[in-house]
Amino acid sequence: MATLLVASAAVTVLPGVTATAEPAAEHGTVTAYEPRPPGWAGSDRAWYVEYTTESPTGGTTVASGAVLVPEGAPPPGGWPVIAWGHGTSGLAPQCGFTATDGRYDADIVARFQDQGYAVVAPDYLGLGPTAETPHPYLHSRTEATATVDLVRAAVSANPDLSDTWAVVGVSQGGHAALNAGHLAGSRAPELDFRGTAALAPATNIDKAFALVGPYVPEIPGLDGATAYFAAALAGLRVAAPDLDLAAYLTPTGAELVDGLETLCVQDWGDRVGGASLGSLMTRPAFDGELASRLQQYMAVPTAGYDRPVLVTHGYADTTVPVVTTLALLGEFQVAGTQYEFHTYDVEHGGIVDASWPQLLPYLAGILAPA
Repeated sequence: MATLLVASAAVTVLPGVTATAEPAAEHGTVTAYEPRPPGWAGSDRAWYVEYTTESPTGGTTVASGAVLVPEGAPPPGGWPVIAWGHGTSGLAPQCGFTATDGRYDADIVARFQDQGYAVVAPDYLGLGPTAETPHPYLHSRTEATATVDLVRAAVSANPDLSDTWAVVGVSQGGHAALNAGHLAGSRAPELDFRGTAALAPATNIDKAFALVGPYVPEIPGLDGATAYFAAALAGLRVAAPDLDLAAYLTPTGAELVDGLETLCVQDWGDRVGGASLGSLMTRPAFDGELASRLQQYMAVPTAGYDRPVLVTHGYADTTVPVVTTLALLGEFQVAGTQYEFHTYDVEHGGIVDASWPQLLPYLAGILAPA
């Protein structure tokens, strides 16, 4: 998301997103539940799961994820559950948590299990073997529904799990965690949702993207922003097929948006090849409906949270600059949303370790037996 976002994240305060009607009865139904060998994704006991959830256009689809359970007998009532939202991994089926055997997240899974928590980890739509479309990157709605519905599926399939749960995520996963935490109570009232932790969440990105146009020059260090913007456009095209995205894209932009659909994040930089944000666009995003559609697609709710919210961020973060989170917290204050916030002298990649001393007691407090 790069440094461009610093200048534009707080320009406009848009209203929060309101949860929509909940859910089709079949969502959260297990369609496959397969064991994985010990040590898979950092877990003592692990399962790959497929389950029904909401599609990017509001229908029903099948998603995938992991259920990761500590070794030994569960405590009375079962293992409390952490839904883990991973960071940006790509747009293609080979990029998700289960497709990569959870190797990028194995350390955090093991650390949660050491504290006595089971972990469920959604692939997000489009990032696993059930993918029907490219991943709708940073799509608030399906990040939330895929997460909540996986918890429903996991609890129904595994008797060792408690129905008490919290959601934790980093970067894109922080964005997903906030959206899932906002939706959890209304979508799965049969579960006992306790709260949200969002580490360096990718929020207010829609406000920055709304300002992108052909006038944005080539600026050293912004290759990452170009890739994130193109990935969001590829995802928006999945969730809003009625939008005439082609009317905004140059040949360079169209080629990049198409090209990212088959790649994982490690290959995005080579694919961008130094293209600037401006080189992707024939007209500004705010000319017509693109900016408003991006807001509908990826904005994070600012009101309506009914459980605790913890947010952390590194003030040396140049991937998701802390100003984006500060803008979100300002919106929380205006909306009357209560939150706990901690910041650290770390870059983006250091936020999990830096947050750990605050995250652990926060989780212990909200997940304590009633």
